[in-house]
Amino acid sequence: MRLTASIVCLVTALGIGITSGTKADASEHHEGVTTAITQSTTPAGLTSSQFDQLYHYNTPQGFLNDIQSIWKGRDGYYHFMYIQNPMYKHDGDGTVWYHVKTKDFVHYTDVGVSIPKFNGIWFSMATGTIIDNSQGLFTDLPEDALVAYFTSYIEGVQKQFIAYSTDEGASFKPYRDSAIMSAPNDHTDFRDPYMSYDSASKTMMMYLAEGDKIGTYASKDGITFSYVGATILNAGALNGKDLGTVECPNVKTLRDPATGEEKTILFFGANGYQYGSTTGTYYMVGHLDDNRVFVTEQQPKRVDDGSDYYGANFMQDGDARITSLAWMGNWGYSAKDISDDNGITYKLGSISLARHLTLSGSAGNYTLDSAFVEPTALFGKALTGTASSADGNKELLKISRPSAQNAKLTFTNTDGDKAVEGHITITLEQADSSVTIIYDADAATYTATRSTTRLSDKDGVYEYTKVIAASAGSISPRSLTMHILQDQSSVEFTIPGSGKTYTMLRLSTDTQSTIRVSTDGRNALSYSLNTIGSQDDQPSPTPEPTADPTPQAPGSQPGPSASTGITGTPTGSDGKQTLQHHGQRQAQSASTRKLGNTGSAVVWPLVIGTLLLVAGIGILRTVRRPQRSRPASNDTPTDTMA
Repeated sequence: MRLTASIVCLVTALGIGITSGTKADASEHHEGVTTAITQSTTPAGLTSSQFDQLYHYNTPQGFLNDIQSIWKGRDGYYHFMYIQNPMYKHDGDGTVWYHVKTKDFVHYTDVGVSIPKFNGIWFSMATGTIIDNSQGLFTDLPEDALVAYFTSYIEGVQKQFIAYSTDEGASFKPYRDSAIMSAPNDHTDFRDPYMSYDSASKTMMMYLAEGDKIGTYASKDGITFSYVGATILNAGALNGKDLGTVECPNVKTLRDPATGEEKTILFFGANGYQYGSTTGTYYMVGHLDDNRVFVTEQQPKRVDDGSDYYGANFMQDGDARITSLAWMGNWGYSAKDISDDNGITYKLGSISLARHLTLSGSAGNYTLDSAFVEPTALFGKALTGTASSADGNKELLKISRPSAQNAKLTFTNTDGDKAVEGHITITLEQADSSVTIIYDADAATYTATRSTTRLSDKDGVYEYTKVIAASAGSISPRSLTMHILQDQSSVEFTIPGSGKTYTMLRLSTDTQSTIRVSTDGRNALSYSLNTIGSQDDQPSPTPEPTADPTPQAPGSQPGPSASTGITGTPTGSDGKQTLQHHGQRQAQSASTRKLGNTGSAVVWPLVIGTLLLVAGIGILRTVRRPQRSRPASNDTPTDTMA
C-alpha cells in the first residue's frame, strides 16, 4: 500500500505540476522575444461582439484598423496584413501586424500574428510595407524572403524599422537591432513608409508621410536612405484647401486606356473637412520625376465617397487594374465606447469589400473607377417585384429582410419616354440604427446620413451623424439603378456605371433591416433582393500554387523597369471546394494554432505524465502478481516487499 500511494502521488504531482505550469508559462518564442499566449483568461468582450459581420472579414480579437501590403503568394493565395490591437483598452494594449490570406477576396483564413509588439527593439506596430527580396538587394537573405519596413513610436518619436521573413510571412525577425531612420523629435510626422524597388537604377525608394507632404528617400542598400525630394500637399498646392495630416502613402501605376500612356497614382489617407467630407482615402494622378519623386498633374479625388474607407492598401493587378481593401472605420468615432447588448465591446473592426480600380478620363481629369468584388457565391434566392408611383403610392417598397442583404433597385419614369425625376429616398431601418440615402435624379447628387443608439460619446455622435453629399450617375437618366450591399455593421453602395462607391459603418446589433423606398417623382421601381449568407455557408476555392516562379512582388513599382508578376484574377467561389472559417471560428482556430505551436511546452509534459502513470501501474502489477499466484500455505515465506 505504501508503494502504491507513493507511485500515485509521484505521478499525480508530475502530471498536474507539469501541465499546470505549462498553462501558466506557455508562450511563443521569436528570436529572443517571448510572447505570452492568451487562452481562456482573455476577456469575453475582446473576442465576441454582436457587431460581427457575416460576409466581411472580422478581426478575431480586439481592434482592427489600417490594412498593410496585399500580395500574391507562392501558395496561390492573396495575402495581406492589418494592424490589430488584440488587447484593446486592456492590460497589454498595443498593436501587432496580423496576417490573413484569401483565394477570392470573399473567403478569408487567418494566418495569425506575423510581427509582434514590444520585442525590445520596437514598441507597437504602425503602418508600413512588405516587399520581397527577388531583386537580391539584401544579399544576406534568400531571394524569396519578405522584408517589412514599418514605423514604431519610441518615446513618442516616429522611427522606421526593418524585419524579415523566410517562411512566406508567417513570422518576421528583426533585421537590425535598432531603427534605420528617426524623426528629429516627438512632434514631427515621419511615418508609414511605402517602399518600391526601381530595378533600372537598382534603388530602393521610400515614401514617408510627413504632415502635409510625402517625403521621398533613396537607398542603394535598403538601409541607408538619402532625401531626394517631396510631394507637397498643403493649401498652397491644393488650390487653397488642404487635406490635414496625410497618412499611409502608396504609389501604383495604370495605363491610359485610350493612349496607352503610363500614369502614376499616389494614394494617401487624409481629412476632407474643407471639401465637405470626412477623413478618407484620396488619390492624385501624375508622374515620377528623374529622382522618382511624385509630381501631381491634377487635384485630389476620393477613392470612395463614404466616411469609412480608410487605412486602405492597394495591389497592382496588371497594368490596367488595381485591387484595394480598406478598414471600415473612422477615428472620429470608431475608437469611442461602442456598446452591444452585453455592454461596451472591445472587439471592433472589419474590412471592406475588395474593389477593382481602373483608370478613365483624359490628361488633367483622370478618374479611378471603382467596382465591388461581389460575394455572389453567398447570394440566396432572389426576391423580385415592381411598384409604381403612378397609382398615387409614393412609398414604393417597405419590406423587412435579414440585415445582410443585396439589393438592386432600378428606377424608370412611369412614362417610358421620359427620364427618372425628382428625389428617391431609401431608408434602411433597424431597432437601434437607421441609414437614409436621398438621391436627386435631376442633379445626379445624393446625401447619406445615419443614426445609432450604440454610440454615446458626444463628439463621436457628432461625427457619426454628419450628412455627406456626393455626386454619382447621370443627370435625369432614363434608367437609374442603386446597388446596395448591407451587412450587420456596414452599408456599401454604388450606382452601376458611375464608377463611384460609398462605404459607411453601421452600428447595429439588429439582425433584421426594413428597406423603405419612396419618391416624390413619377417613378416606377423594379427590385431584386438577395439575403447574403456567411462566408462559412459556401466553400472557398482550393488555392493552386502560382505557375509564375516569381509571384507578385509586394511593394514593387510597376513599369518598364519592374514587373508586377501578377497573373491571377480574384473571383467568386466555385462552390465545390473546402470550407474556410471566419469570425468566431477564426478566434477558435487562432487559439488552436497557438497551442499547437507550443510543441514541447504542452505536449511533452502530458506524454511524460502518461508514461509515468503506465509505468507505475506496471510496477504495481509486477509486484503483486507473484503474491496472487502463490498457493496458500503456512510454509510460504512472508513477502517483505512492503
